Amino acid sequence: DLSQPYDCSAGYSHWQAEWSPGKKLWCCSKQGRGCSTSQPYDCDAGYSNWRAGWSEAKKHWCCTHANKGCHILTSLPYDCDAGFANWKAGWSEEKKHWCCSYAARGCQEQATSEVYDCDAGYSSWQENWSHAKKHYCCNKVNRGCHAESAQACDTPCTY
Repeated sequence: DLSQPYDCSAGYSHWQAEWSPGKKLWCCSKQGRGCSTSQPYDCDAGYSNWRAGWSEAKKHWCCTHANKGCHILTSLPYDCDAGFANWKAGWSEEKKHWCCSYAARGCQEQATSEVYDCDAGYSSWQENWSHAKKHYCCNKVNRGCHAESAQACDTPCTY
């Protein structure tokens, strides 16, 4: 199957010596082939610093198999509504950057164009738009809003 990143039958008789770590991980998690008797990752090792210390493959595996190392935002680092009336003078550079990137607020003026094209990619907005684009388009043209937040997207939306 050409849509699969690895052929888990190819080289299976010598998988331990010949397969790449990525192929072992993928084939084990997706097809149950090439799994070592031990776990590919120790999800307790380095957990206190998982964001910076773990590889993306380890994060994915541990999130899927041990519910550790998952990229779940429990709270936002900034409230982009707080102090918005005076954002240019009152917000730190970090808050300006974060709010512009994730909430499309506090951005330096866009000279001739919109921040996002809310028609581009609309057919697959839920899977492919960034949080910032969803928020921007929800606020500006009521597109990309989840049903429960469509009517009130002038407040920080959660996605």
